[in-house]
Amino acid sequence: MKLIDVKSEYKFSGLIFLKKVFYYLTRIYKNIFMDNGKDKLKKIFLEKVYGKTPNIDGYNKNFRGAKGHWLEKQMGKKPDSDNNADFWGWECKNHTTSGKTTWGDWSANEYIFDKGNTYNLKNNDEFMLLFGRPNPNKNNRYAWTGPNPSPKYLNQINEFGQIIVLDEYLNVLIKYYYSKDQRYNKAKIMPKSLQTDDLILAKWYGYEKYNISNKSALETKVHQKFNQEGWFKCSMENNIYNKIVFGEPVRFETWIEYLKTGDIYFDSGMYHGNYRKYSKWRSNNDFWEKLITEEYPKKT
Repeated sequence: MKLIDVKSEYKFSGLIFLKKVFYYLTRIYKNIFMDNGKDKLKKIFLEKVYGKTPNIDGYNKNFRGAKGHWLEKQMGKKPDSDNNADFWGWECKNHTTSGKTTWGDWSANEYIFDKGNTYNLKNNDEFMLLFGRPNPNKNNRYAWTGPNPSPKYLNQINEFGQIIVLDEYLNVLIKYYYSKDQRYNKAKIMPKSLQTDDLILAKWYGYEKYNISNKSALETKVHQKFNQEGWFKCSMENNIYNKIVFGEPVRFETWIEYLKTGDIYFDSGMYHGNYRKYSKWRSNNDFWEKLITEEYPKKT
């Protein structure tokens, strides 16, 4: 019996030792390779981007992401739509003139119009006829955009009776309250089965451990993009790139805190005739500037 206990103790100690070795090897690897990522980005930016204006010849003029694709190509990365940090663990963001920058185009894990739903909604087109509104500037094309009819900020109910809420598991939900819907003709628009309160229109799972869908939870999305080495943004002045700025890694819990303060908001772009969800989570540029910890070249 004592011999077995000794073997078990040695086995346990060996596992602890291996974990320590792995930990220190990981730190060494990061010090050698990952921490140099920032220096590599500075070098590439200075050689390939600094002082230049994006050349978007050959791109569709209506494609808003053309400049971003040009930047990534200059920085040495092929454009893609995956949810991983772009360069050596650093997430790339480009200069924007809209006054806002996107954290991610992250569709909900569940929508009320998903296949097999209990309300017999066929798709997001039918959803928008009920919960969206016509846009007179787009030939009365229906859309689900914010702040009306789609909600924009946490805990702020809008004229369409829609609100973003956070539950005890840090799941993010958009709910509908028929009693708060201010549309004068809502009784004609909404079927009887949807004339109710606390109706879940969309749900983003927070933590992966509570996620029962086949899509990643917000925890994973934030971690993969922003909680590796951090993020960087290439900034412009007079349409010429003049600096690269860096920010610290962002944890999921921190991201949720920004959502609570209203610094992160939902910016839906869903519209009739297009089955893409366009579910972007954004912050204003002045908030991103508060997160900057370093800029290069430094101001003289």
